[in-house]
Amino acid sequence: MAYKLLCIISLSSLPYLFTLTGDFVFDDSEAVVKNKDVITDSWTEPFFNDFWGANIKSNLSHKSYRPLTILSFRINYWLNNKTLSAFQFKATNLICHVICCILVWKVYQSILYKNNGANITYGDKTKQKLLNNIDENKRKWWMDQAYLSSLLFAVHPVHVEAVSGVVGRADLLAAITFFLAFLFYKKSMTSHTYKYIYLFFTVLLSGISMLCKENGITVLGFCLAYEVIFKFRIWKRDPKVTKTFLNIKLHLSMDSVIRISIITVAIIGLLYGRWLVMAGTKPEFKPIDNPAAFADSLFTKVATYNYVYFLNLLLFIWPKWLCYDWSMGCIQLVQNLTDSRIILIAVMYLYGFLLLKSVISRKNMTSHSRTTILAVSLIVIPFLPASNIFYPVGFVIAERILYIPSAGYCLLIVIGFRKLLTGRKLLVCKSGVLIFLLLLLVYSARSWQRSMEWQNEYALFVSGLKVCPLNAKVHYNVAKAADANHQVTWALAEYKEAIRLYPEYYQAMNNLANILKNQKQFGEAEFFFRSAVKLKRDFPAAWMNLGILLANTNRFEESEQAYKTAISYRRKYPDCFYNLGNLYLEMNKTEEAIDSWFQAINENPKHILAWTNVMALMDNTGQIDRALKVIPKVLTELPEAPSINFAIANMYGKINRYEEAERHFIKAIKLFDTQVQALHYANLGVLYHRWKKNDLAEEMYKKALKIDPKFKTARKNLESLFRHKNK
Repeated sequence: MAYKLLCIISLSSLPYLFTLTGDFVFDDSEAVVKNKDVITDSWTEPFFNDFWGANIKSNLSHKSYRPLTILSFRINYWLNNKTLSAFQFKATNLICHVICCILVWKVYQSILYKNNGANITYGDKTKQKLLNNIDENKRKWWMDQAYLSSLLFAVHPVHVEAVSGVVGRADLLAAITFFLAFLFYKKSMTSHTYKYIYLFFTVLLSGISMLCKENGITVLGFCLAYEVIFKFRIWKRDPKVTKTFLNIKLHLSMDSVIRISIITVAIIGLLYGRWLVMAGTKPEFKPIDNPAAFADSLFTKVATYNYVYFLNLLLFIWPKWLCYDWSMGCIQLVQNLTDSRIILIAVMYLYGFLLLKSVISRKNMTSHSRTTILAVSLIVIPFLPASNIFYPVGFVIAERILYIPSAGYCLLIVIGFRKLLTGRKLLVCKSGVLIFLLLLLVYSARSWQRSMEWQNEYALFVSGLKVCPLNAKVHYNVAKAADANHQVTWALAEYKEAIRLYPEYYQAMNNLANILKNQKQFGEAEFFFRSAVKLKRDFPAAWMNLGILLANTNRFEESEQAYKTAISYRRKYPDCFYNLGNLYLEMNKTEEAIDSWFQAINENPKHILAWTNVMALMDNTGQIDRALKVIPKVLTELPEAPSINFAIANMYGKINRYEEAERHFIKAIKLFDTQVQALHYANLGVLYHRWKKNDLAEEMYKKALKIDPKFKTARKNLESLFRHKNK
């Protein structure tokens, strides 16, 4: 037992141990880094907002209500001295995965070894022989179905997104509570004294699972399936004695009826509570999120959904094609019967039919049929919320949601593996074991490779090109990563490809135009900015960027109008007010510039650039008294901002408050650190020069010239200092 536990822990950990030093990637940015519910001091806010920090009752909310997952993020943040550490978040995810693997092992044991033969009447000797065989199999690790299934679950590559992506914490926590709830339900079926206590904890844990992720409630459906499947009584008779070879009957005791009733009421109650939390409104998705849901043809919807089911099964069987995003053209719609993918759908259903036929056939109708049906139920039931059957979802394929269903797949594979080896010669058994070990090795290697791709956004986004080359969003994300990596040519090409694949991709147009603007290709940049705002009129970022471009081309009135349009769509837009202030400065409207910068500061009191410009303009226009009144406030908001301290030092120097000026100059230079410029030392030199501290002034001028030997002002002041010394 101990070595099995150690193997499960080791296998579930090894593919991820060397990738814990990665970054927050993809959805982690919105759900963790930018989510105010994670970094706020309030522990109750997550119960009023969705997973992304928006009000759950808002029409703009995705309605993903997972407050307990957000609280787990807050605990990570709090334990790390209120700083966000990707390592700590990822390590927590890995621990959750290991715990889940152990729980899955316990669930498999509960299903396989505590029910086989329990409801089959063969006569005492036959039944005892079956149970002895089960015990014997438990002693042989290579025939221990629960153990082998757990090993397969531990290394399956489809889990990488849930483990390596921080947002996958929702799926991990939901899985942990899912399997715990099932184990308590199993206890309620076998206990006489505490059966209702166990049943209470089943319902409680299902509710907790639902608060981690929505599909957690499906554990109650799985419990109902387990109850019904294992309440079928199967009799096998000797055909020489009676004509009835097989008799199947559903036998429900009063306890079973009570359990089923309680679970049914709990399902209805939890779903109703979830509906109330959402304020009785459904989430609103876009066609790019789930194109099939917006298809006009019923055939297209049904056929595409079924093809998506096939792809999910394919990811279980051979998880080579893993991608972080399957939206925006990644999977083309199945629009008619001539589409060759119809054959794949037919093959999937043919396999399902043959499996069902095999399970219910007289030859194979044994207790193993129960576990086979239960394994299929464990695949299907947790997947139902993502199936688009009850309501359309906001994704095409999401590997994270396959975390719980994969437990059923792993069990189904091992059931088949054992059936193939049972009764075979030792050499065949050994060959089968080697093949299974090879499968574990291949899955482990693939999990390790995939977890490496999840270390940073650059590797993750580039990996998506191999799987979904027709996905415009993949090209968009690759372009963002390339731009951040200063690969401008590649970024331009990828943005253009994203727009080619999805001509209404206004976000890609905005980003592409920004790069073109920075390269001073103003004509082409303007075209894409205007195309973006034409597609989405209320796109404040594009309006602001268009305003910047127009200002750079001296079209000040058009620029002003663009800025004001952006602000009309986003009232609280500090960056836009800041840029509007810069425009007014270009137009020599100094008061309007100061007012705009102060508006930016009111929206964002820590807007360094706005504060710096305010201080510099007041300084340059001789408004020293006005600036002195502002200094206490700016130092309260940004005491460690080097540019602020430098601006304050310059003002104090002009009014001969040398000590204060010196303190802020020195602090600014220290804060600038490696970014310190010749100007910073030169201005401190001027202060010492006026202060009659000539030796210190000489030292500062020399430091400035060391950084920039062509700095004329510093050289001129140094020469003036030498002439004064020589007199």
